[in-house]
Amino acid sequence: MKRAHVLIVALTALMFTIVPGFTAMAQDSNTEPPTPLRMYDISMDINGQRYACKVMVNEAATLGGSALLFLHGAGECGTEGVRQLHVGLPRYAMQSPEDWPFVIIAPQKPTVNSEWEDHSEAVMALLDRAAELELFDPDRLAITGLSQGGHGTITIAGLHPDRFKAASPVCAYVRPVFNKDRERIARTEASKTDPEVIQAAERLAQIPIWLHHGDADSVVPVQESRAIQQALRSLGAEVRYSEYHNVDHNSWDNAYQDSNLSDWFKELLSE
Repeated sequence: MKRAHVLIVALTALMFTIVPGFTAMAQDSNTEPPTPLRMYDISMDINGQRYACKVMVNEAATLGGSALLFLHGAGECGTEGVRQLHVGLPRYAMQSPEDWPFVIIAPQKPTVNSEWEDHSEAVMALLDRAAELELFDPDRLAITGLSQGGHGTITIAGLHPDRFKAASPVCAYVRPVFNKDRERIARTEASKTDPEVIQAAERLAQIPIWLHHGDADSVVPVQESRAIQQALRSLGAEVRYSEYHNVDHNSWDNAYQDSNLSDWFKELLSE
């Protein structure tokens, strides 16, 4: 009884209502305003760095139920804790809750010139915090992300395969763009025989994977997703691949508007 009282107090302190900016976002895109939802702020200071993180529970999701960890792209980096909710999965989870009946955990990467795996300790700590507050069921968790977050999906799922039931990277790259000193790394065309690609595939081989990429991507070459797909298939992994014809870098709209993807998550997280 005491634990339940403490939990209720903690959740009440974390909860806040959606800000006007989200309604404006929906109106600007000629869509209906997003459905009312519950939002929890679980931001934390970790190793001297502020990590903003929101947990969204739309009207179709169940508090304490199945969840998706969403990793945003380079354009949404920061510490204000809002920008990461305007692009990709969080946007569609607000606008079409019936398609995305999941708790959405959306951390924010503080710096652009770093990779998500450089912040994996913080991501895991934020997940642990959300689980401690019983915001989601840690046994029914999957991961997805776009661009930098697609790379983060590959790397973080590979570092912690026991934590995720499935992974869906969108317009992802396999090999890091920045080194540990936050310097840009020279790029060559990805291949299924690259050591980094092979290692990533081996780490992911036991997790169902669904990759998405536009074949006209001018930011992250489509060969990045083709290479990891080929490497995964050579290992006999359970992998799906959607390649969108004449689509540039923004393949996330195609991916997150695809009811087959949300159905795939529903099936895997119901087990």
